[in-house]
Amino acid sequence: MYSHLSFMDKVKLEQLLLSKMFLKNNGEQNISAIAKCLNRHRSTILREIKRFKTTDEYSAYKSDKMYYKKRKKNNKRCKFTEEQINFIQIRFNKYHDSPSELIYRYFLKFGVKFPVCVKTLYKWIRLGFYGFLKQNLRHRGKKYKTKGKSDNRGKLTDFKSIWDIENKVSNVGWFEMDTVVGKEHLSSCLVLVEQSSRKYFAIKFENHTAMEVLVKFKEMVINNNLMGKMKGIITDRGKEFSKWREMEIFAETQVYFCDAGKPRQKPLIEKINGELRHWFPPGTDFNKVSQKRLDWVVNDVINEKLRPVLNWRTAKDVFIDNFR
Repeated sequence: MYSHLSFMDKVKLEQLLLSKMFLKNNGEQNISAIAKCLNRHRSTILREIKRFKTTDEYSAYKSDKMYYKKRKKNNKRCKFTEEQINFIQIRFNKYHDSPSELIYRYFLKFGVKFPVCVKTLYKWIRLGFYGFLKQNLRHRGKKYKTKGKSDNRGKLTDFKSIWDIENKVSNVGWFEMDTVVGKEHLSSCLVLVEQSSRKYFAIKFENHTAMEVLVKFKEMVINNNLMGKMKGIITDRGKEFSKWREMEIFAETQVYFCDAGKPRQKPLIEKINGELRHWFPPGTDFNKVSQKRLDWVVNDVINEKLRPVLNWRTAKDVFIDNFR
């Protein structure tokens, strides 16, 4: 498979030309020998050298600069209407749609296929085409890496493990619960997600204590009309959930705990917490974030995302259908 000469390849070529190691008897450069030394085809090296009038004028730096200048000119832009450009800018820069979601929303809105594939759209975003901001990508466009830290928040005793769950026929009515901690552990959010619909709930609280979590849990259940809809809740072994019995009694449900240091046993909420962290990065002081702002991110952005796993429906719509 053909690949363009890299900058280092051009530097090596320049050094070989200057060294005059491969001169013929007539004083000309032996292009075939140079190509063999660089493990390239003779035609590739010849085309590269012909960018300049003579071999003595060849410069790796100038060649690379010319290459990127031509590449920039050759980037073909698709023609969008003003309405289409406004739509894709708002969906990506305001609501931070993923590229795949943006493509599908574009199809629903305008009834035509998006002109490029997901991979090319990622490239557009990284190059800043059409006003796309790279930092609006999930994880700011960087690859996500787990830290591999162990759970050292203390231990709970006398609780039900996720291995005690029996007769779970479907995910409808099953929730995962967690806390998203703010700056210096001085502020937090209690979060829930319903497994079948991916519907996400979040509420702020100031004191990271079991009593405060219980109070906010009750408030969340009442405000979102979840009474009688919760078959079970899966959470981790954080001490803030030590009043799990009171939660069970209030919501008429069962609370089950993951194994110690195994957050992947509740993968759904960990994933959607990442979507919340996109808007409120680690180190955010939730005391300075209003509940109204939090509600907008949760209800108008996260729960309004078109998800492939839901057959390109929103969590809000699926939740309503499941609990009619």
